[in-house]
Amino acid sequence: MSRKDLPSLRGLRAFEAVARTGRFRDAAGELNVTRSAISHQIRALETAVGVTLFERGSRPAMLTEAGRAYFPSVRDAFDTLERSTRALTPARAVDELVIHVYVTVALKWLIPRLYDFEQRHPELRVRLSTSYVDWDFDRDHADVGFILARRKAPGLYYRPLFRSVLTPVCSPSLLAAAHSLNSPADLCEHPILHVYTAEEDWHSWLAAAGLQDMELSDRIAFDSYILAQQAAEEGQGVAMTLGPFAHDELQSGRLVEPFDLKVRHEHEWELVCAEEDRNEPKIQMFEAWLTEQIRVDPEIEHHS
Repeated sequence: MSRKDLPSLRGLRAFEAVARTGRFRDAAGELNVTRSAISHQIRALETAVGVTLFERGSRPAMLTEAGRAYFPSVRDAFDTLERSTRALTPARAVDELVIHVYVTVALKWLIPRLYDFEQRHPELRVRLSTSYVDWDFDRDHADVGFILARRKAPGLYYRPLFRSVLTPVCSPSLLAAAHSLNSPADLCEHPILHVYTAEEDWHSWLAAAGLQDMELSDRIAFDSYILAQQAAEEGQGVAMTLGPFAHDELQSGRLVEPFDLKVRHEHEWELVCAEEDRNEPKIQMFEAWLTEQIRVDPEIEHHS
């Protein structure tokens, strides 16, 4: 086989991510594509190499004998590419702080406060690197991250910050309409707006409400909480918020909470950086400032 006959890089990335994480959903979130796209890329790779790489219908994703033999080589190849690319990338300036943050957190919480940090540290040039995936830290392109640590990677320093609270929200007009939301069981009468990389949010809340077996209707999927919240504002259904990132909408009445039940998220928001960088002055300054902002925010529950 010549190099021109090698399978596509896209298929190899999908295979490596699924084999490493053990789940098509996690691989889709990591690569910022849909699960169906991952499945299509895996099937195309299997066609190209002429063997089946995953056991069909297995949960979590189970490699076949051929897949187990192939995975170490593919993983090592990507590890080599990652190390080489990191070595090639110019070092970031000492006076520049690149913050990796989830897009909803950036828009709904961090950006309104960031002016204070810039006023305190005018010697630093701050850049935001936003992501629609809330749990992975891009250590190759950012100094520090503010992420929801669903999983933890080796070689990184994590500082727990707080846990979000899960609360369904909807527009006042939907709450006042026919088939209103008098109890959680009424959710089956309404479209459910969910974030497709965080499907466990609805499952967690419904389980706490004693409705773990409820079939939700018309599940409309988004890639961020901010889009789901916007759709809820427009009366398109019921969304799950990740507190405190819908504070303004709730205070203004653009969104309302139809139920009293609030459920703490399974995972914590954390500050993260490379282990070897944790004592850098600019990272320590941001860590101190961020923890202070969280401590004085009345919308954040201060227990872990």
